[in-house]
Amino acid sequence: MKKSLWTELKREVFFGICFAVLLVFAAVPCQAQQTTVSLNTTELVKGNTAYATVNIDNVENLDAGQFDLVFNPDVLKIVSVENGSIGSTEIPVQWSSVDSKTARVIFNLEGVSGVSGSGELAKIGFEVMSDGEGDLRISNGMLGNTEAKRIDTVWGDSKEDGKEENGKEENGKEADTKQTATPGFEVEVSLIGLTAVACLARNKQR
Repeated sequence: MKKSLWTELKREVFFGICFAVLLVFAAVPCQAQQTTVSLNTTELVKGNTAYATVNIDNVENLDAGQFDLVFNPDVLKIVSVENGSIGSTEIPVQWSSVDSKTARVIFNLEGVSGVSGSGELAKIGFEVMSDGEGDLRISNGMLGNTEAKRIDTVWGDSKEDGKEENGKEENGKEADTKQTATPGFEVEVSLIGLTAVACLARNKQR
Protein backbone atom coordinates (compact mmCIF):
# COMPACT_ATOMS: atom_id res chain seq x y z
CA MET A 1 0.00 0.00 0.00
CA LYS A 2 2.77 2.39 0.99
CA LYS A 3 4.69 1.47 -2.16
CA SER A 4 1.62 2.22 -4.30
CA LEU A 5 1.15 5.62 -2.66
CA TRP A 6 4.84 6.44 -3.12
CA THR A 7 4.65 5.50 -6.80
CA GLU A 8 1.55 7.64 -7.28
CA LEU A 9 3.22 10.57 -5.50
CA LYS A 10 6.29 10.33 -7.73
CA ARG A 11 4.07 10.25 -10.81
CA GLU A 12 2.19 13.37 -9.71
CA VAL A 13 5.44 15.21 -8.94
CA PHE A 14 6.81 14.26 -12.35
CA PHE A 15 3.73 15.51 -14.19
CA GLY A 16 3.74 18.65 -12.08
CA ILE A 17 7.33 19.43 -13.08
CA CYS A 18 6.54 18.81 -16.76
CA PHE A 19 3.54 21.12 -16.57
CA ALA A 20 5.61 23.86 -14.93
CA VAL A 21 8.27 23.61 -17.65
CA LEU A 22 5.60 23.91 -20.35
CA LEU A 23 4.19 27.01 -18.65
CA VAL A 24 7.63 28.62 -18.59
CA PHE A 25 8.14 28.04 -22.33
CA ALA A 26 4.64 29.26 -23.11
CA ALA A 27 5.23 32.46 -21.12
CA VAL A 28 8.37 33.35 -23.12
CA PRO A 29 7.27 34.85 -26.46
CA CYS A 30 9.00 33.77 -29.65
CA GLN A 31 10.89 36.87 -30.70
CA ALA A 32 11.14 37.45 -34.44
CA GLN A 33 14.46 38.53 -35.85
CA GLN A 34 14.79 42.24 -36.56
CA THR A 35 14.50 43.33 -40.18
CA THR A 36 17.53 45.40 -41.20
CA VAL A 37 18.50 47.28 -44.35
CA SER A 38 22.14 48.20 -44.91
CA LEU A 39 24.27 49.75 -47.63
CA ASN A 40 27.54 48.26 -48.82
CA THR A 41 29.69 50.28 -51.24
CA THR A 42 32.81 49.35 -53.15
CA GLU A 43 35.88 51.56 -53.00
CA LEU A 44 35.57 54.92 -54.74
CA VAL A 45 38.29 55.37 -57.36
CA LYS A 46 38.19 58.36 -59.72
CA GLY A 47 37.35 57.29 -63.26
CA ASN A 48 35.92 53.93 -62.21
CA THR A 49 32.39 52.68 -61.58
CA ALA A 50 31.54 52.02 -57.94
CA TYR A 51 28.63 49.85 -56.87
CA ALA A 52 26.36 50.24 -53.87
CA THR A 53 24.37 47.20 -52.77
CA VAL A 54 21.26 47.69 -50.65
CA ASN A 55 21.05 44.58 -48.47
CA ILE A 56 18.05 43.37 -46.49
CA ASP A 57 18.01 40.76 -43.72
CA ASN A 58 15.27 38.89 -41.85
CA VAL A 59 12.23 40.32 -43.63
CA GLU A 60 8.82 38.66 -43.49
CA ASN A 61 6.11 38.95 -46.19
CA LEU A 62 7.75 41.88 -47.98
CA ASP A 63 5.48 43.29 -50.68
CA ALA A 64 6.57 46.89 -51.46
CA GLY A 65 8.92 49.61 -50.34
CA GLN A 66 10.89 52.72 -51.11
CA PHE A 67 14.04 54.51 -50.00
CA ASP A 68 16.12 57.51 -51.01
CA LEU A 69 19.81 57.34 -51.86
CA VAL A 70 21.60 60.55 -50.91
CA PHE A 71 25.08 61.17 -52.35
CA ASN A 72 27.62 63.85 -53.15
CA PRO A 73 26.85 64.95 -56.76
CA ASP A 74 30.31 66.47 -57.13
CA VAL A 75 31.82 62.99 -56.72
CA LEU A 76 29.14 60.50 -57.79
CA LYS A 77 26.72 60.14 -60.69
CA ILE A 78 24.21 57.32 -61.01
CA VAL A 79 24.74 55.28 -64.18
CA SER A 80 22.69 52.13 -63.45
CA VAL A 81 20.12 50.68 -61.07
CA GLU A 82 19.72 46.89 -61.12
CA ASN A 83 16.96 44.73 -59.66
CA GLY A 84 17.60 42.95 -56.41
CA SER A 85 16.53 39.50 -55.26
CA ILE A 86 15.55 37.59 -52.13
CA GLY A 87 16.09 33.90 -52.68
CA SER A 88 14.70 33.12 -56.13
CA THR A 89 12.32 36.11 -56.09
CA GLU A 90 13.38 39.14 -58.11
CA ILE A 91 12.82 42.61 -56.63
CA PRO A 92 11.75 44.81 -59.57
CA VAL A 93 12.93 48.36 -58.86
CA GLN A 94 12.14 51.72 -60.41
CA TRP A 95 14.04 54.91 -59.69
CA SER A 96 13.86 58.64 -60.34
CA SER A 97 15.85 61.74 -59.41
CA VAL A 98 14.44 63.83 -56.57
CA ASP A 99 17.17 66.45 -56.92
CA SER A 100 20.86 66.64 -57.87
CA LYS A 101 21.94 64.68 -54.79
CA THR A 102 18.97 62.37 -54.16
CA ALA A 103 17.52 59.41 -56.07
CA ARG A 104 14.32 57.63 -55.02
CA VAL A 105 14.02 53.87 -55.48
CA ILE A 106 10.64 52.13 -55.28
CA PHE A 107 9.55 48.53 -55.76
CA ASN A 108 6.43 46.40 -55.67
CA LEU A 109 6.31 42.64 -56.00
CA GLU A 110 3.74 41.21 -58.38
CA GLY A 111 1.03 39.09 -56.78
CA VAL A 112 0.02 39.06 -53.11
CA SER A 113 2.20 36.32 -51.62
CA GLY A 114 5.17 38.54 -50.69
CA VAL A 115 8.67 37.26 -49.98
CA SER A 116 10.59 36.42 -46.81
CA GLY A 117 14.28 36.01 -46.00
CA SER A 118 17.45 37.94 -46.76
CA GLY A 119 19.00 39.27 -49.95
CA GLU A 120 19.41 42.48 -51.95
CA LEU A 121 16.84 45.17 -52.69
CA ALA A 122 18.89 46.83 -55.44
CA LYS A 123 22.38 47.37 -56.82
CA ILE A 124 23.30 50.89 -57.91
CA GLY A 125 26.21 51.80 -60.15
CA PHE A 126 27.93 55.19 -59.73
CA GLU A 127 30.43 56.91 -61.96
CA VAL A 128 33.19 58.29 -59.72
CA MET A 129 33.81 61.70 -61.28
CA SER A 130 36.35 63.13 -58.84
CA ASP A 131 38.24 62.47 -55.64
CA GLY A 132 36.48 63.09 -52.35
CA GLU A 133 33.84 61.62 -50.09
CA GLY A 134 30.82 60.03 -51.71
CA ASP A 135 28.64 60.75 -48.63
CA LEU A 136 26.37 57.92 -49.73
CA ARG A 137 23.55 56.99 -47.36
CA ILE A 138 19.94 55.79 -47.25
CA SER A 139 17.10 58.00 -46.03
CA ASN A 140 13.28 58.04 -45.94
CA GLY A 141 13.06 54.26 -46.05
CA MET A 142 9.75 52.43 -45.76
CA LEU A 143 8.86 48.76 -46.22
CA GLY A 144 5.37 47.28 -46.38
CA ASN A 145 4.04 43.75 -46.05
CA THR A 146 1.26 41.90 -47.85
CA GLU A 147 -1.34 43.36 -45.44
CA ALA A 148 -0.33 46.94 -46.35
CA LYS A 149 1.23 47.33 -42.90
CA ARG A 150 4.57 48.95 -42.26
CA ILE A 151 7.44 46.57 -41.44
CA ASP A 152 9.48 47.52 -38.37
CA THR A 153 12.95 48.06 -39.85
CA VAL A 154 16.38 49.23 -38.75
CA TRP A 155 18.07 51.29 -41.47
CA GLY A 156 21.78 51.69 -41.06
CA ASP A 157 25.06 49.82 -40.52
CA SER A 158 26.20 51.04 -43.91
CA LYS A 159 29.74 50.66 -45.20
CA GLU A 160 31.27 53.18 -47.57
CA ASP A 161 34.86 53.01 -48.78
CA GLY A 162 35.42 50.18 -46.30
CA LYS A 163 34.41 52.29 -43.29
CA GLU A 164 31.51 51.68 -40.94
CA GLU A 165 28.91 54.46 -40.98
CA ASN A 166 26.59 52.95 -38.34
CA GLY A 167 23.78 55.35 -39.13
CA LYS A 168 25.48 58.57 -38.02
CA GLU A 169 24.30 61.97 -39.11
CA GLU A 170 26.60 64.53 -40.72
CA ASN A 171 27.16 66.28 -37.38
CA GLY A 172 28.49 63.04 -35.90
CA LYS A 173 25.46 62.35 -33.69
CA GLU A 174 23.73 59.04 -33.80
CA ALA A 175 20.84 59.10 -36.22
CA ASP A 176 17.54 57.43 -35.40
CA THR A 177 17.74 54.62 -37.94
CA LYS A 178 14.96 52.49 -36.49
CA GLN A 179 11.66 52.75 -38.30
CA THR A 180 8.93 52.15 -35.76
CA ALA A 181 5.92 50.02 -36.55
CA THR A 182 2.94 52.30 -37.13
CA PRO A 183 0.15 50.26 -38.65
CA GLY A 184 -2.30 53.16 -38.82
CA PHE A 185 -4.54 54.45 -41.57
CA GLU A 186 -1.95 56.95 -42.86
CA VAL A 187 0.70 54.27 -43.24
CA GLU A 188 -1.69 51.94 -45.07
CA VAL A 189 -2.66 54.76 -47.45
CA SER A 190 1.04 55.51 -48.07
CA LEU A 191 1.79 51.88 -48.86
CA ILE A 192 -1.24 51.54 -51.13
CA GLY A 193 -0.16 54.71 -52.94
CA LEU A 194 3.39 53.37 -53.20
CA THR A 195 2.11 50.14 -54.71
CA ALA A 196 0.02 52.06 -57.24
CA VAL A 197 2.99 54.23 -58.27
CA ALA A 198 5.22 51.18 -58.70
CA CYS A 199 2.60 49.42 -60.82
CA LEU A 200 2.13 52.48 -63.03
CA ALA A 201 5.87 52.82 -63.51
CA ARG A 202 6.20 49.14 -64.38
CA ASN A 203 3.31 49.28 -66.87
CA LYS A 204 4.80 52.40 -68.47
CA GLN A 205 8.02 50.50 -69.18
CA ARG A 206 6.21 47.63 -70.89
